[in-house]
Amino acid sequence: MRSASGLRVLSPPRLARHAGAMALKTRLRLSERDAEVLAGLGEFLDRLAGADLAERVRLGTGHTLEDFARRKRELSAITSARWAGTIVRGSNDQWVLARRAQADDLKQLTRAIEVIRGRLAVPVAACDIKTRVAGYPTQAVRAAKQRRLAHLTARAARLREQRRAGRVKIVRGGKRLLKTRLRLEPAGLDEASWRERWRQARTRIEADGESGKRHGNQTISISPDGVVTIKLPGELAAQHADVVDRYGRYTLDARAAFAHRDAEWQAQVKAHRAVGYTVTFECGRCYLTAAFTPPSNVLPEGADDEAFLAAVRARGVIGIDHNADHLAVWRLDVHGNPVGRPTRIEVDYAGSTSRRDAQIRHACSALLRQARQSGAGALVIEDLGFAIGREECGGCGRRGRVFRATVAAMPTAKFAARLLAMAHRAGLSVIVVDPAYSSRWGAQHWKKTTSTATHQTSGHDAAAIVIGRRGQGPCTRCTPPKREGNGPACRRPSAAGH
Repeated sequence: MRSASGLRVLSPPRLARHAGAMALKTRLRLSERDAEVLAGLGEFLDRLAGADLAERVRLGTGHTLEDFARRKRELSAITSARWAGTIVRGSNDQWVLARRAQADDLKQLTRAIEVIRGRLAVPVAACDIKTRVAGYPTQAVRAAKQRRLAHLTARAARLREQRRAGRVKIVRGGKRLLKTRLRLEPAGLDEASWRERWRQARTRIEADGESGKRHGNQTISISPDGVVTIKLPGELAAQHADVVDRYGRYTLDARAAFAHRDAEWQAQVKAHRAVGYTVTFECGRCYLTAAFTPPSNVLPEGADDEAFLAAVRARGVIGIDHNADHLAVWRLDVHGNPVGRPTRIEVDYAGSTSRRDAQIRHACSALLRQARQSGAGALVIEDLGFAIGREECGGCGRRGRVFRATVAAMPTAKFAARLLAMAHRAGLSVIVVDPAYSSRWGAQHWKKTTSTATHQTSGHDAAAIVIGRRGQGPCTRCTPPKREGNGPACRRPSAAGH
């Protein structure tokens, strides 16, 4: 939607809510007997989960509540009601996630097809004056894009047909690892090592928590002192009758100890509130993940966001401009005026996934420290979804490739999720705003105004001011306040008086 001037209408700022859920992970050092029992349990559950997922995919969009009850009833006869409930829920979640990914893929394909068609409608090396759409630079590029258009159109047609039929594609264990099976030598693997990775990727021993039950979970129960007990299905309990009690429960030799947030987990377990546990295998090691929601961290549903936003804005905000190599940060007072000089937080997202996550934690920690020191009540970030196709990321040529690589290297979703979780724990709020025109208006209205003889304001720093003011609500297109004698702070009437 665009205004009369042709600019896109900005979305209003919104308060990012965090449910307060927490996940803790620790390693279990299994004995030989533990490894044997868990391997048998993982293989047993993997077989049931695969069959149930195939049934869910076959039912497609025609799945009903009666089908859900039937699937759970059939699995309960083999295992137990709690194991069956976890397996059925997991299959449903996988199908919903695949369906959502299918819709996003189709939307991205449709957008890319529209962009290519629009540029093909313009002659080579020309530009449409009305729409400002540029044609392709050479005839060779135009011919390549015509072939790409045919390829994308065929893919979109197949996706629409699959979506109408309710078919989705799901690979338990991951499509990337499955394709590695065809290229073992380039991956540095042999068949035995690949099969072990495939088994570990598909093995997932998961049990949902239940409030009011002993230690919050009857299937995988962990006492406050770290004793892990697993309720085995009847078939496996009979196979391991010498190591289980009369109720079919097996106690691991390994002990669970959480080095991070152990106090919150202890309070949850001692109060017999729901705690879900997941046992996974990675690189030959066994890991246990505990997931729960502390009652003190749950935000009330239906709370008045406007009143809460007004309360946090009264303490000032911090505007954040997220870039590929740094964060531009500037503190704003309650009136939207920049305070002091901006801060630059260096980040380097190159390298492995663990290194990138460490960079995200470093940046979020620095932001929270600055917010606490300055007394700000909220952090304002842009809604950088980057939900755009290749054709919209700079077109073709070297400039387009460089821009696409820069965008792909920015973990915007992980940064926003980590910042939201850490800010929630620190008692701060996160406001999400529309990213449109922030850099342009910052360079136009704030870059020169905030520069001094000794400090030059960069375009990213000026954009941080626009982002922060947009989270506070004032008009960000107007020029900065100008003092004229003893009159009001700017040419507009002041609501607070002179």
